[in-house]
Amino acid sequence: MMAFLFDLDGTLIESKGIISKLVNETLQEFGYSPISEDEMYRYVGMPLEKMFLIKTEKKYVDEMCNRYLSKYLKEGLDMTKPYDGAIDLLRDLKDKNTGIGIITTKSENEAKYVLSYFGFSKYVDVVVGHNINRMPKPNPDPILYACSLIHAEVEKSVMIGDTHIDIQAGKSAGVYTTVGVLWGVGREEDLKYADYTVKTMEDLELTLNKIKGQLTG
Repeated sequence: MMAFLFDLDGTLIESKGIISKLVNETLQEFGYSPISEDEMYRYVGMPLEKMFLIKTEKKYVDEMCNRYLSKYLKEGLDMTKPYDGAIDLLRDLKDKNTGIGIITTKSENEAKYVLSYFGFSKYVDVVVGHNINRMPKPNPDPILYACSLIHAEVEKSVMIGDTHIDIQAGKSAGVYTTVGVLWGVGREEDLKYADYTVKTMEDLELTLNKIKGQLTG
């Protein structure tokens, strides 16, 4: 089986602004200075607790993560939205010989809730979120784990994301190819090592169907 493995934030859902807002609100509630836009950009894609550790002590991190998650589920979802065409893309790619996975640094429970909330779940076979027992992207572990769960061949899989972390993870895992999307936080120079870069969801659909043809033809 082949698999298309997608990052979530910045790739399938538009959430950068609200994540930054709620991270900084949480920091300020605990008496810490906010993370600047440049810092936020530099650390995007890392697990939430590591982002808080930029400014805080370890003993407060669990409480801050819980506070952030409560805020996100109460306020953030209303300000988050799927990118136009994202759900249709997963629906059109999905078939009995093609697995769809989500590889994210959100916790698995949070990611599954978000996917269900926006209607992605029926087209997704596996969700691999951040787990303290597993190294996050750019380590290849999440990709290898996702492929093992759905019995997909890593060398017939594709990693799609909006940051160099996604691309690096895919290459480290040995996937067939990587695709960088330019509507998230990654700029063209950040995604220069991706095998493909695309500017629109339509371009992504064309590219993934081309790759699918290569793998199944």
